[in-house]
Amino acid sequence: MYEDIGTLIKKGFETWKRNLNLAVPFVLMIIAIMLLVVIMAVLILYPLITTSPDVLSTTGDVKDPQQLMDQLQGLINIKLLVAVVLVGILIMSLLASFFTSGAIGMAKEATETGRTTLKDMWASGKRHYLSLFLAEVLMMIIVIAGLIILSLPFISDLVVGIESGNSEFGPLVLWIILLIVYILLVSIILATVPYALVVDGLGPIGAIKAGIGFFSSNKMDVFLVWLVVLAVSMAVQFVGVPLSGSETASAIFSTVIGVVSILVISPLTTVWWTRLYMTRTGKT
Repeated sequence: MYEDIGTLIKKGFETWKRNLNLAVPFVLMIIAIMLLVVIMAVLILYPLITTSPDVLSTTGDVKDPQQLMDQLQGLINIKLLVAVVLVGILIMSLLASFFTSGAIGMAKEATETGRTTLKDMWASGKRHYLSLFLAEVLMMIIVIAGLIILSLPFISDLVVGIESGNSEFGPLVLWIILLIVYILLVSIILATVPYALVVDGLGPIGAIKAGIGFFSSNKMDVFLVWLVVLAVSMAVQFVGVPLSGSETASAIFSTVIGVVSILVISPLTTVWWTRLYMTRTGKT
């Protein structure tokens, strides 16, 4: 059933109000990532502390940051550091894919039946997390490849300008503008890929094709929902502008914004995108 954007936003908001548990995947994702960061820090620092027990007491007396970095660099196992960071990034990406696909699965169920439970999150997460992870990798490759292609005409001019000391700002500004426009366009074109993947149960390549095809058939609707999501996010940020002069108030507001983003904005926008894809593809 086709819905205009105004009706879609309104009904999506009502679905979110009836299912506040839609925020749970995002809360769990933040908690899981924070715990992973702690584990990574322990894995990196534990060998350092066990092999040099007095390192923490001695580094506290060092006043020069560069001297501190040199002292720690000689003690930290670089190979271990790189391995822990790379494995940590991989696990973080898989966790994000699991909870994101779980959140979309919950939004799909809530849109179809009016209610959803955490069982829907676990079922959707387990079924789609790997496909979503691979789709995210492919989309990142697309973005990076495009950035490289757009940068090629400007690299020689920038290198010559840097070497001669007479770099011109014109090409640099044009290059930055092109990169920003490209990133925005790709983010809009591929915006519905995760939703196509979960709602239709597609693989990574099929989801990217479906997302691009969906955009081609619904350009204005996708752009309007993207604009609404952007406007909501920016509106929340602008509320705190009067408080930016006070460090305490600014810190408190930043915390509040983070909580609002996790509990309200993320689940609400997930419902809107899910509903858009489902209504335009005849799923509801």
